[in-house]
Amino acid sequence: MDSHKLIIKFFTEDTTQVEESAFVPVFHSLIQAHALPDHLLIDVADYTHVPDGPGTVLVSHEANVYIDHTVDKRPGLMYQRKQPIGGAESFRDRLAHVFASALRVAALLEENPAFEGRLKFRTGDFALRVNDRLRGPNTPETYQQVAPALRAFLAELYPGSDVSFEQAKNSPLQLFQINVKASRPPTPAVLLDRLAALAQAAPVPSR
Repeated sequence: MDSHKLIIKFFTEDTTQVEESAFVPVFHSLIQAHALPDHLLIDVADYTHVPDGPGTVLVSHEANVYIDHTVDKRPGLMYQRKQPIGGAESFRDRLAHVFASALRVAALLEENPAFEGRLKFRTGDFALRVNDRLRGPNTPETYQQVAPALRAFLAELYPGSDVSFEQAKNSPLQLFQINVKASRPPTPAVLLDRLAALAQAAPVPSR
């Protein structure tokens, strides 16, 4: 899978009760704090008044981060990569970077005092999409390309968990999507630690 235009969406827990408007000042605070490494955070856009719109958006040069309600009609945090990822030569590398970026925002939001512990993300319930109709059309062939690398990556990230996934039964006109379920999911912070450990353990390419 030779595409960097990956999207991941972590759905919220059913108990989450947060007003959509609360994300605007919190996203602005992330910009002020330069809270997302390797991202030039630019602005916040509020589209909550638009029916079936993109919700609240944290805009960066490299990616957009949404409080999204459109994918599967369920609320969640969605990270959409727009630019190539420096140093990420393999599909696994790109997966790891997109996961880490999305999880970092999820952890920051869960820990933000503005939400008083009322916001939780399901790290064992998420959707992976490919926003690239040329390199990743919504076909069984794309699934055959993505599934082996995704399965191996998730086995490392969720050790001891039962992980299942399947291609979403969408129209060929929609984006390619895989829905993932993992038992015994840890917190975003724990997954970030695992990703950091996996990165340190990765073999150094020979010159």
